[in-house]
Amino acid sequence: MYLPISEKNDGNRTGQKHRTEHKAGTELLAVGLRELYGMELNRDRLSYGQHGKPYLRNHPEIHFNISHCEGLAVCVFSDTETGVDVERIREVKEKVIPKVFDRAEQELLFWNKAEKEKYKEIFYRFWTLKESYVKQSGQGMTVKLTDFAFQPELDPGWREVPCTDEKVGAMQCKLKEKWILSVCVEKSQADERITTEKIVIREITTKEKEWMEHE
Repeated sequence: MYLPISEKNDGNRTGQKHRTEHKAGTELLAVGLRELYGMELNRDRLSYGQHGKPYLRNHPEIHFNISHCEGLAVCVFSDTETGVDVERIREVKEKVIPKVFDRAEQELLFWNKAEKEKYKEIFYRFWTLKESYVKQSGQGMTVKLTDFAFQPELDPGWREVPCTDEKVGAMQCKLKEKWILSVCVEKSQADERITTEKIVIREITTKEKEWMEHE
């Protein structure tokens, strides 16, 4: 599920803006727990792994992950370890490319450098996939980002994305022509493919927004 956030300050990420995005992500977690599991979010039961990944201390069977960026917050639920990342498409961070992308990913990216908008979209498709993979693993930046690779497609709808790590399933979509959203999940032995039915994504209704504001 995702929640658009009012965009102000000409895109400047002030401390207040970051707190607003973080709060929106937590509110989505509360809505998801209520809808999917019939339980209320007790913040006292939220714990964090060694590298900062949040989990519910009393419900290890519920896997979730939160991401937020300029104008959007996202929360994803799964029955196995999961990670999500969302980014607004903007200028490319070229200095990080050799550290984050493997050779094939770099070749695809630079092959499209002449087409500015396409170049930016491809960069953030790779970037969010890498981030969601790391968040799924729970290992933080101890993971070497060039040790695994993806093959995304330029398609606005949900698409499964091949990953060189066969233990991980990945999916990706483009939201409202502004954001790239990527999700990685740990594949279970009983399910070798990730499907859209396992990803809960929708705008929060007006009624739910009103409930959030009064919490």
